[in-house]
Amino acid sequence: MGRYIITVFLVLGILFFSFGKVPVSIEAESIHKKPTGEIIAEGNVIVKYKGKILQADRIVYDQKNKKIYLYGNIKLKTEKFDITAQRGWIDEEGVNGDFYDVSGILEKHYYIKAEKIKKRGDKYTFYDGEFSTCSFDQYDWYIKTKKGVFIKDKQVDFFNVSMRFCGVPVLFSPYFSYPASSRKTGFLFPQLGQDSYNDFRYVQPFFLILTRHSDMTFTYDYRNIQGNGLDIEYRNKLSSDSFYRTNFTVFTEKSGKWWEGRDLPPLENRWRVYGESELHYEDFDISLIYDFPSDPYFFEDIYNSTDLRYKSYTKSQLIALLDRRLFTVEINFDFLYDLTKTNNEQTLQRLPELRFYFKKLKPFREIPFYIDFLSVNTNFYREKGTSGLRSDNILDFELYNNFSGFSNLLRFSPRGTYYYLYSYYQNKKNPTRNIFSFEDRLRYTFYRSFSDFTHSVIPEITFKRVSKVNQEDLPYFDREDRIKDAYDIDYSLFNILNFESSEFLSWEISSGYTFNDYYYLGNNRLKGNQKPLKNRFYFYVKGFSGENTLYYDFKFNQIVRSITTFSIPVFSWFRYSVSHSYDKGIFSSISTINQINQTGTLTYKNISLSASVLSNIKFGYVQRKSLNFSLNRKCWRLNISYKEDYNRVTGKSFRSIVVYINILKTDIKLPFVSRTL
Repeated sequence: MGRYIITVFLVLGILFFSFGKVPVSIEAESIHKKPTGEIIAEGNVIVKYKGKILQADRIVYDQKNKKIYLYGNIKLKTEKFDITAQRGWIDEEGVNGDFYDVSGILEKHYYIKAEKIKKRGDKYTFYDGEFSTCSFDQYDWYIKTKKGVFIKDKQVDFFNVSMRFCGVPVLFSPYFSYPASSRKTGFLFPQLGQDSYNDFRYVQPFFLILTRHSDMTFTYDYRNIQGNGLDIEYRNKLSSDSFYRTNFTVFTEKSGKWWEGRDLPPLENRWRVYGESELHYEDFDISLIYDFPSDPYFFEDIYNSTDLRYKSYTKSQLIALLDRRLFTVEINFDFLYDLTKTNNEQTLQRLPELRFYFKKLKPFREIPFYIDFLSVNTNFYREKGTSGLRSDNILDFELYNNFSGFSNLLRFSPRGTYYYLYSYYQNKKNPTRNIFSFEDRLRYTFYRSFSDFTHSVIPEITFKRVSKVNQEDLPYFDREDRIKDAYDIDYSLFNILNFESSEFLSWEISSGYTFNDYYYLGNNRLKGNQKPLKNRFYFYVKGFSGENTLYYDFKFNQIVRSITTFSIPVFSWFRYSVSHSYDKGIFSSISTINQINQTGTLTYKNISLSASVLSNIKFGYVQRKSLNFSLNRKCWRLNISYKEDYNRVTGKSFRSIVVYINILKTDIKLPFVSRTL
C-alpha cells in the first residue's frame, strides 16, 4: 500500500507543545475524513513541524470536541521532550491530555516512567511511576511512587515514596518533595566527617528563598567532641554588578586538648562576623569587607577541615572610589586582625588612607611626553606604639621614543614624603624626605618568522639612579619608608618562541652592575659591584608546562634563591606536578627554606583522584598530605577529602576526613536575578 503525505493548516497541539495555526506535514498509509468530521490517519503516522516529530500507529482528530486521540507506539520528540506511550489524547491547544504506559524525558533533565500521565497546563500528574535525573542507561537512583506531581519550573511532589540507590532501597516516606527549579527552599545534602578533634562531624545546610534577588542559608554544625555551631548567611543581589553578603557564625564549645599550650584560656562561646558588598553607580564605587573573629584561634579550630585554618590575619576594609576622566580619588579604611598574636596592640592599621591620582596626561600632541601625579596620605594607627600621618607624593615625567627598531623610555620622578608623628616624636621636628628617581630603558627587538613559530630576541639595558638620603630618622610603618638608593646599570636578554598552536617558550637572563660599592638582595645590603644573576624560563609545549626562577650570587658563588614548578602529562589520564622552593637563608633574619610539593592527578571518565605531599627537605619531615576523590555521575556525585598537616613547633599532627554525597544535585543556586539599584 502506498503512503500519503499531506500538508494541512490547522490548530494542532501535541502533548507538551502546541503547533498553533501553522502548516503541518502528516505522513501515513491512509488518511480519510469521516462524515462526522473526524480526520483519521493510520499506518505508521508521522507528523512533522520544524524540529518536532510525532509518531503513532493511528491518530484521530476530533474537530467537534477539539481533541486528538493517539493509539499504538506513540513517540514524541521536541527540543525539551523525548516521550514514548501506547495511547492517549490531547486537546488541540496542547494544554490538557492523558497518556498511558509512558517512558521518556521531560524538560531535557527528568527521566520518567509511569502507567499514566495526566497533563493540566504546566502541571503533570503521573501514577505508579519512577522519577530520576539519571538517564535510563545510567539508572543509579530513582524514586518509585504511587503518585507524583510535577509542576514545571517549580517542584515535584511524591506520595508513598520508595527511593532506590544502586538498586538498594534507602528511603521510605509517605511524602517527598524535590526542586524542579533553579531555586527552592529546602534542605541541602549534608556533609559527614571526622578529624583529630572529633570522632564524628555532621554538617546540615538549609536553603531559604526570601525574594527573587535574595536568600539565606542556615548551616548546623555538630561535632561530638568540640560542640555545636550555627552559620547564617544572607545574600542579596542588588543589581547586575552590586551585591551584599554577610555571615554570622556562632559555636558553643567544650574545652579540649586543642587549647593546650595556648596563652588564652578555653572559650565557651566563639563567633565570627563576616561580610562583603560591592555598590556601583556610574563613576562612583563603594567596596566593603569585614571579618571579625572572637579570638585568634577561631580559624584554626572551627575551620579545621579547610585551608582557612592556615589563615594568619583577617582584613576589614571600606573603599570609596570616584573615577573621573582626568583623576581618581580613593579613601579606604583598613583594619587588620593578627591571628598569630593574642592581641592587636602592636598591629599597624591604616585609618584612613586617602589617595589622589592625576591620570597620565599628554601635554603636547606631537611629542610622546606624559605627566602623572600620585599622592598617598595615610593615618597610621597602633593601639600601642608609634602612630602618625604620612603624605607621600610622586610626580612622574615620561618620554617615549622609537627609532630604527629601538624603543626608549626616559622617566624622571621627584618624590616628597612628609610626616606628622604623635607622642614618641612629639618634641622633635617632624621629619621629611625628598628624593628623585631617574631611569632610562633602551630595548631592541629582533624578530624572525619560521614555518611553525616566531622567534623574538630582545636585549635590554636600563640605567637607574635613585638619590641617597638619610632615612634612619624616619619612622618605619611599611617598606615605603625605606627607599633603596641605586646607581645601577641592569642588562637583560629575552628569547621568546611563539608557536602557531599557542605553545610558547620564554627565557630571560639578567644581571647588573652598581656604581655604589653595595647592592641589595631583598631587603639586605651586600658589599660589591656585581649584582646577582637572574635566570628565568617558562614554557608550555605539548601539554608540558614549567617555570624556573633562580638567583646566583657572585659574592657567595652559589644559588641563593630558586623557585621551580613542572607539570608533566604522564598519560592522557594522569598528570604529575612538582614544585620546589629554595632560599639559602644567608642572613640571620631569613631562615633557610628547602621544600618540595608533589601532586598527582588522575582523571578517568567521571572519576577524579588527586594526591599531594609537601615535604620539608631541610629538616626531613612531611609537612602536609592531602587526598581528594571525586565521582561525578552527572545526576549525582560523591566527594571524599583527606587532609593531614604536621606542626613541627608543637609536634602535633592534624587530620580530617570529609565525605559529601549529593544524589539529587540540590546545590545552592545564587540569586542572580537583577533589579535596579
